Amino acid sequence: MSAVLKQKRRAAARRQVPSTPSAPPRQRTPAAEPPLHEREYWQAALRSRLRNEPADVSTPDASRLLRLAELFGFSPFETDCVATLWTSAHSTEWRAELAARDVFPGHVTVAGLARSFGHASRVRLASESPLRLWRIVAEHPFVEGTAALSLDPHIIAWLDAEHELDRSLIGHVRLLPSSFELPSWRLDEHARRIGAGLQANERWRIRLCGGDSTSAHACAAALAGRLGVLALCVNAEAASSEEARERAVRVQRQAFLDRCALCWSARDAPLAWPGEVAPFPVQFVVGSDALPADARLRDIDILLPEPDASERRALWLSATPAAAAWPAHALDDLALRFDASPGEILRAAATEPRDAEEAAARIRTATLDDLDGLAQRLACPFTWDDLVVPAGVRERLEDVAFEARERARLWASPDAARQYPQGRGLVALLAGPPGTGKTMSAQVIAAALGLDLLRVDISRILSKWVGETAQHLQKVLSSPSSRRAVLLFDEADALFGKRIEDARQAQDHFVNMDLSHLMVALESYTGVVLLATNLRANVDAAFVRRIRHSIDFAMPDMAARGAIWLRAMQALFGAPLSDQTRDAAARAARIEASGAQIKNAALSAAFASRRLQRAPDAELLGSMLARELAKDGAGLSAREMATTLGIAQ
Repeated sequence: MSAVLKQKRRAAARRQVPSTPSAPPRQRTPAAEPPLHEREYWQAALRSRLRNEPADVSTPDASRLLRLAELFGFSPFETDCVATLWTSAHSTEWRAELAARDVFPGHVTVAGLARSFGHASRVRLASESPLRLWRIVAEHPFVEGTAALSLDPHIIAWLDAEHELDRSLIGHVRLLPSSFELPSWRLDEHARRIGAGLQANERWRIRLCGGDSTSAHACAAALAGRLGVLALCVNAEAASSEEARERAVRVQRQAFLDRCALCWSARDAPLAWPGEVAPFPVQFVVGSDALPADARLRDIDILLPEPDASERRALWLSATPAAAAWPAHALDDLALRFDASPGEILRAAATEPRDAEEAAARIRTATLDDLDGLAQRLACPFTWDDLVVPAGVRERLEDVAFEARERARLWASPDAARQYPQGRGLVALLAGPPGTGKTMSAQVIAAALGLDLLRVDISRILSKWVGETAQHLQKVLSSPSSRRAVLLFDEADALFGKRIEDARQAQDHFVNMDLSHLMVALESYTGVVLLATNLRANVDAAFVRRIRHSIDFAMPDMAARGAIWLRAMQALFGAPLSDQTRDAAARAARIEASGAQIKNAALSAAFASRRLQRAPDAELLGSMLARELAKDGAGLSAREMATTLGIAQ
């Protein structure tokens, strides 16, 4: 910390900064590093005054002690106090001389200093003395009727030009490095306004609104740099209000000594403004909705919007050296598809992803589960080749996937966004009988987009309490994890059903009110939503009007059933299949069934063939499929199955 402070303070010393806590800020030329023998000068000057002799040394060109006195508004007596305590801390001979002249009878005392250097008689420091208020000098129990004094060790180190952090602040503060800045922050505009105010003796409290903590800290560091100071983050919670007051004073003192704008977290803000000392003229506050009133400070809010695609692209390039070698379209796609925060991008970049796909995977895995069980992730192992649907359905599904990938580029156009202020999300309805491939289609689309698939738990969304259903849905639609995934509402008619037209009871009105809230929430959502239902007619017409794509799934024909049988058998029995097994699958395809029923029957047949230790034949496949059909009350008799399969009885 001390090395960083020393290097950065030298760089900042040539720029304009706010100056003193006791006087209005003004432009000043900071002193260079003090001469090596400044202590000797003050010791000689004090000795001459003590002996009533003329001073025989010249004043240093740049005195840190005089700068300290100017910063905190010392009186001549207070300056003599600090000079005596500082010089005596380094010289045993000088301490002996002070003791011999009754200034230092074992301790440097207020009365001894006042008497020896020609000041008005006093026995203790004034209550409003900056030495006390700023914890520069500590008063100890009276010695022979007067207060003994000691100089704070951090002040001794500062006067000795040792740029170190106050040891009581170690672990509580840290320097904020200048890492990045975004054009949307408009820092030049804010710096001009704040800088003009500083020249007019104003002090500023700058609230950083929105964005994540990484953005807020980067903004504070960048704006502080424009104002010619460093940024010091106060990031620890005090154990008590007394601790908070002591720490706040020392933090403000450190800010003046090393010219650091302070950046407070919201939890510290209510405790961090002691009224007895003046705050440094530039203070940042992160993540606070309400701040305590302080007439000494002017408040300004700086909005930190989420970065757009171009800003995210620039962040990826600056944070990931390898990104410059990635294909341009892959980098563009990464920035468009994932509205990651700067903090997420920097954390993902720290893992050194090899390509854009790996970077996208880092963002996906880093997204926290913030849905409290309202949705679950579904594995997406399927590709377009695994999907067996009619050509027309396949084309509509590909349209959905293409729009989901391309829409970010479309809405990046200001004209397009202006014409469509709402309804920028993508909602598709997948309707059809159970087992016809609706969920599998959602998995294929999510896999093609490189996104997670979140299946919303309708049973958790629905609530008997008024308004709670809409609250649950709003939580799902507003969560970061949902915005970076494809949402699947299975059995969507249970949630988006028809409104009650002849509402006579209070409960009916509440149901209609919930449905209205759901429609508004869905229309405002900007992500990808897939609604799956077995009963399309049960979905409210108002919802249908808000749906971009409506795709009807039908029961598979014989050719499709044969393809599903073959793919399931190849997965379970290994490829290539024997002619006997292929013939059995072709015969089983004669029985009308859904794709899910066929896959379940094939799985049952795999276990049965292992138990019987024989290859599956048409009779085995047919009997397993008959079990699945019987679950829905559509079982086959032995005669019907034999006839359909062409098996002799």
